[in-house]
Amino acid sequence: MAQDTMAASAVAVLAAGFLVQASGAALAQSVASATPTAGQILTRVAATYASCRSYSDTGVVTDRYPGALGHTTEKPFRTAFVRPDRFRFQFTESKGILGGDSVDIVWRRGDDVRTWWDVKPGILRAKSLGDALSTATGVSGGSAHAIPALLLPHEVGGRRPTDVSQPRFLDEARIGASACFRIAGMYGDAPTTVWVDKGRLLILRIDRRTEIPTGTVEETIAYEPALDGEVTEAMLAFDPPVRP
Repeated sequence: MAQDTMAASAVAVLAAGFLVQASGAALAQSVASATPTAGQILTRVAATYASCRSYSDTGVVTDRYPGALGHTTEKPFRTAFVRPDRFRFQFTESKGILGGDSVDIVWRRGDDVRTWWDVKPGILRAKSLGDALSTATGVSGGSAHAIPALLLPHEVGGRRPTDVSQPRFLDEARIGASACFRIAGMYGDAPTTVWVDKGRLLILRIDRRTEIPTGTVEETIAYEPALDGEVTEAMLAFDPPVRP
């Protein structure tokens, strides 16, 4: 009788141990599955932009050129957007020894899409917002395309920042008070790192390295974004600068 009791106790202990081990493994698996992959983070980022009511930002594109005559350029920009069809983007670029700044504006209200650029003074009308932004993409260092393509993916074509290939999680880091995921991947042939605000799932920075004959250009696009906040009529106004 005593032996039977001892045997039953041993079986109970073994069973309890197995259950603890199994539940521990299940908990570990649950925690692991709760941690999103780099691809999942980028998918959530894309959904955040595509579903927002409004968006605005200010930022700057910084390009650092290599070589003995290497130099750094900065192109400030700002974006204002209210769904479904109010949009304004502007970037400025120094004219260098000519003095002053060159300004490029892309504006939209409903089907009315207009652009203004110092290089080709005068108000031009575009067939679509996508066409207007594609003209400004290269000269703006990509800032005219990156976020608008996320806000309006069915209107603004091309590869988005969230479409980097071979995405992988690097680490977590901070930009000011914001904790960020850092996700690396390839944007075409350019190694790229996307900094994603963990709390808001917004892009705060994009780092990209591009090879040119004289070396590597290091480009950074830095954003100060606001999601679903107030976007005023003044922020959306089509107001080309008055030139003498």
